[in-house]
Amino acid sequence: MGLNHLVSQLLTPKHLTSCFFDVFIHDIIHPSHTLKRPPQVCLMSLSQIHYYCLFLFTWFTGPCHPNPCHNRGMCEISETYRGDTFIGYVCKCPPGFSGVHCQRNVNECEREPCKNGGLCTDLVANYSCSCPGEYMGRNCQYKCSGPLGMEGGIISNQQITASSTHRALFGLQKWYPYFARLNKKGLVNAWTAAENDRWPWIQINLQRRMRVTGVITQGAKRIGSPEYVKSYKVAYSDDGKTWRTYRVKGKDDDMIFRGNVDNNAPSANSFTPPIEAQYVRIYPQVCRRHCTLRMELLGCELTGCSEPLGMKSGHIQDYQVTASSIFRTLNMDMFTWEPGKARLDKQGKVNAWTAGHSDQSQWLQVDLLVPTKVTGIITQGAKDFGHVQFVGSYKIAYSNDGERWNVYQDEKQGKDKVFQGNFDNDTHRKNVIDPPIYARLVRILPWSWYGRITLRAEILGCTEEE
Repeated sequence: MGLNHLVSQLLTPKHLTSCFFDVFIHDIIHPSHTLKRPPQVCLMSLSQIHYYCLFLFTWFTGPCHPNPCHNRGMCEISETYRGDTFIGYVCKCPPGFSGVHCQRNVNECEREPCKNGGLCTDLVANYSCSCPGEYMGRNCQYKCSGPLGMEGGIISNQQITASSTHRALFGLQKWYPYFARLNKKGLVNAWTAAENDRWPWIQINLQRRMRVTGVITQGAKRIGSPEYVKSYKVAYSDDGKTWRTYRVKGKDDDMIFRGNVDNNAPSANSFTPPIEAQYVRIYPQVCRRHCTLRMELLGCELTGCSEPLGMKSGHIQDYQVTASSIFRTLNMDMFTWEPGKARLDKQGKVNAWTAGHSDQSQWLQVDLLVPTKVTGIITQGAKDFGHVQFVGSYKIAYSNDGERWNVYQDEKQGKDKVFQGNFDNDTHRKNVIDPPIYARLVRILPWSWYGRITLRAEILGCTEEE
């Protein structure tokens, strides 16, 4: 008995009407009225509560069944030709695959996506970059080797502790751990461990987890004699209680780093792989005379996007830096505190920007030329003929067109965020901008100050490539 005859015997026409609906075939929706050869006999009761579809066996044949496309490629009916042959279908390949039938895994490493010496590994429809210690990011595009603040003062005295402190001259001369700053000057200019300290260490609390990619060490002279650390180990911790010693890659042996050979020349060591931790300790192993140390840690925020954008280096040119007003000492042009001089660590008698007015309407603006991810700002004061001047607090505004400005908000408080600034004329003060700003123009809006509004600064961030 034929199928159509069977249906006509079971259901009479007066009780049924045609039903039209979409049919799923190989995960593709086909409206039933568009099919050249309807694959089913579809009948619906007049009440439209039930419908009956009797599929014809002939539907399960054709160029897309079975699916000729590999790796989850999608087969589509297509009146196309491959050479002189009509094939009747085309394979739509997912990302990472190519070929007539999506059979070839594309080697993403062929386009050399990994920068700065990164090693590319091809994966299925993807790739990964193994970056050298001082680089990070999906494509090793972020350099992570900036000073974390021992020399500049971003790391405060309270963040630096040690196992002991050497006291000389009947206890009058104390070589505290917070003197262990790279290139520190003065009679007492380093940390020295106590003579009876058999296992000395010095510790830096970074106050948050950071990526540490290296360390620079330096000795000093004490009572005219060179003292320095010849070798040392490094340990790190997230809570200051549980410590891990940095080890030789692939082994269980503690890494012993080579230190200094004299009291003044800096010696640098890198961490590959880098350390990610809040606390870092240096454990001197062999010292000349006493264990005396000056140092700097190198690294960046965990995001990697915290590079200096060019105020200090000059990559940001003078014309890109403008201000609301300018001060002239003694009203003389040679003592003009122009915005282009507002560069971190700038030296000279006139080495910063000073506003012409002391009010909260003043601003210093940096044009980054293109929309940029800004993740932090470092500020610094200056001296005007011996007078200490600095910005004690400030707000941040940003814009892409110079007309519509947004003031950075404190999300918890629901109001403008006031960032803590400097407390003297020379120490660096770093503020992290989290969440970051995406903008071309950035303004620092002084909110409180000492003396006149005076500022040297650096903008931190990156131009995102992904």
